[in-house]
Amino acid sequence: MEIGEKRDFGDLVREVIDKGKCALCGGCVATCRLLDHGYLSMDLEDERPVIKEGQQCPPDCGYCYYQCPRVQKPELKQGLEEMYEVVTRDDEIKAVCQDGGAVTSILAYALDESIVEGCIGVVLSDKDWKPEVRVVMDRASLLKTAGSKYTPAATLTGVADAILDYDLWSIALVGTPCQMSSYARMLEVGRDTHNAHNFSSHVRLRIGLFCMGSYNYEKLINEFLTARHGINIEEVTRMQISENVLHVYSGAEELLSTGISEIDAYKRDGCRVCEDFSAMFSDISVGNSGTPEGKSSVIVRTDFGKEVFEGALERGYIEAKPMDTSGIEQIHKLMKAKKESGIAEKERRKRKS
Repeated sequence: MEIGEKRDFGDLVREVIDKGKCALCGGCVATCRLLDHGYLSMDLEDERPVIKEGQQCPPDCGYCYYQCPRVQKPELKQGLEEMYEVVTRDDEIKAVCQDGGAVTSILAYALDESIVEGCIGVVLSDKDWKPEVRVVMDRASLLKTAGSKYTPAATLTGVADAILDYDLWSIALVGTPCQMSSYARMLEVGRDTHNAHNFSSHVRLRIGLFCMGSYNYEKLINEFLTARHGINIEEVTRMQISENVLHVYSGAEELLSTGISEIDAYKRDGCRVCEDFSAMFSDISVGNSGTPEGKSSVIVRTDFGKEVFEGALERGYIEAKPMDTSGIEQIHKLMKAKKESGIAEKERRKRKS
C-alpha cells in the first residue's frame, strides 16, 4: 500500500474501528503524538481511539492509518524459535509473579545491566482492576507490573510517554501479539517517511505475551464477576487463565473457577480477527502454555533476544531448560488454532458484509 493513496483517521474509523477490527494497541495514538500532533487519544470507556473534538487530521499525514496492523500486516522476517521452560531465581519476584516470573526477571536483568533505561508495562488499579500503562525505571515499580491482565491496555501509548515525558533512549516494550505487530508496522511505515521511526526505534527490547484474546472490561469485570457472581473486585488479587479455565483469587482463596467458554461472549471483537498467539514480532515471547504450573514458557526469536536471555541466565536471574517435545507441540497447536480462528472470522465477516 502506497502512502500516496492518502488515507487519514476518518478512514481508520470507517475501515477498522467501526468494523470491530481495532486491537486497541495504541499505535495510532503514539504515532500521532510522536509526530508532534497529539490529536488522537484513547477512550478506554468505549475502548477505541478518538480525535479531539473540533480537530481534523493535518494535511499530508494519515500515518495513523498506514501504521495500523489491521490495515496491513507488517512483514514477518524469519528468525529463531528456541523454546525453554523457565523459572525466576529471585524470591521477591517469585512472590508477586504469575507462572514462572520470566518476564519480570528478564526485565530486571535488562534494567540492572543498563540494557534499557525503562520498561513499558501495565499495572492494575487496586480499586477496580483497570489496567494502566506505565513507564517503570526501578525495581519497585517493575514488581507492580507482574501478573497477567485480561482486559485491554493501549500499551503502545507508553512509547510516546517514555520518550516525550521521560526522555528515554532505550526502552523495553512488553505487550500482546497485536501490540508487537503494531510496533513492527510503526517501524516499517516510519522508515524513510517520517521522524516517528527514529522515536519508535528507541524500543530496544520487545517481550511479547502469549494471548488468545482480551475481554471487554465492563462486561468481564462489572457484568460477569461483580453482577453475576457477586465478587467484590477490590478483594481480587489475581486472575489466571490456564487449561481453558478462568481462576479468580483473593490471596490463597479461589473465588471462582469457570470454563473460558463462559466468558467467550465478552471477548473484544478486535481480538477475534487476530491470527497470532505467540507474539511472533518479539525478541522473546513468554506465556504459560506448554510448561508445568509455576513455570514460564519462553520462545527466543531473535539474536538480540537470545543475547538478553542468555545474559539473564548467566547472571542468575532465571533458571531454564529446553522445553519438552510435548510442550512445543502444544504451543504449535495453539498457534495453529489461533491463526485458523482469525482467518475464519475474517472470512465470516466478509461473507456477512
